[in-house]
Amino acid sequence: MHGLWQTQRMQKLAHCLIAIFVAASSTALAAPLELNDGDRVIFLGNSFFERARDYGHIEHELLGRYPSKTITFRNLGWDGDTVFGHSRTGGRRRAVFGEPEEGFRKMVTHVRSLKPSVVFVAYGYNESFRYGEALKPFRDGLERLLKELSARDNAPRFVLLSTTPMETSFGADDAHVTARNALLKSYAETIGEVAKTGGHAFVDLFQPLIETDKSYSENGIHPSPEGYRCIAEIIAESLNCPPPAFAQSPENVREAIVRKNTLYFHRWRPRNDAFVYGERKDEQKIAQTEPEKFEPFIAKAEAKIRELLDKHTR
Repeated sequence: MHGLWQTQRMQKLAHCLIAIFVAASSTALAAPLELNDGDRVIFLGNSFFERARDYGHIEHELLGRYPSKTITFRNLGWDGDTVFGHSRTGGRRRAVFGEPEEGFRKMVTHVRSLKPSVVFVAYGYNESFRYGEALKPFRDGLERLLKELSARDNAPRFVLLSTTPMETSFGADDAHVTARNALLKSYAETIGEVAKTGGHAFVDLFQPLIETDKSYSENGIHPSPEGYRCIAEIIAESLNCPPPAFAQSPENVREAIVRKNTLYFHRWRPRNDAFVYGERKDEQKIAQTEPEKFEPFIAKAEAKIRELLDKHTR
């Protein structure tokens, strides 16, 4: 049975055309990740994670490696965000949109409130648009973020994900793509160095994706659904997770994950956030009670995921 699984898994990896690569260098994996029963996992980062919630592949893959364990996931990705919390600032009517320190504090407070035991961190792409001049500030900011999130009892384990490369054939000049990838690689290496120094797990997404000859993005920058599927496999394999319990991952589990992700997104990112959290929160206090009402629905969605996993593992 194990030999059959290995054959099926190799066929699946070949179909993705991803050469999973773990560097024997300063960016090598610091340690494998073992998810435990009762773990609370957070995905924290920029567009990489915000868009991932629409597909559910990363959570789906990890649950498929630990189907008998009760593990919860919360996606806190925010488009355009940085390690400094730029996207999380408030002040819709200010002359300046908001100070990064405000966004950083919001981010740290939110993560701490969820009491995570594992935090996946994906930053660096937006910071790279300041080019090489931002490498040291980015490194300092990443280390500061990890330190702040560790400043409590039962500090979480961290998994740092590298930047992803820019893909050709989407209209950008090849010379531009080459230059961008040289820069993005330096950010990936910096993230690996931070992981090694801090003793954190690290997943190099840059090298496997740049080596594949199959398209992994929808526009040269953001991963496509199939790109996220292959990224999920790279993450699980790089972290030395157990083999998947299913030769064919159950699609209804992934669909249930996406529904849960959507509910949680509206719980913490309400459309009327100015009335709930922002500058107009004193105008309609009743609005501040609305987000919490999502919690029973989120719990029900997670129970459904558990039910489906149990059904498939019988």
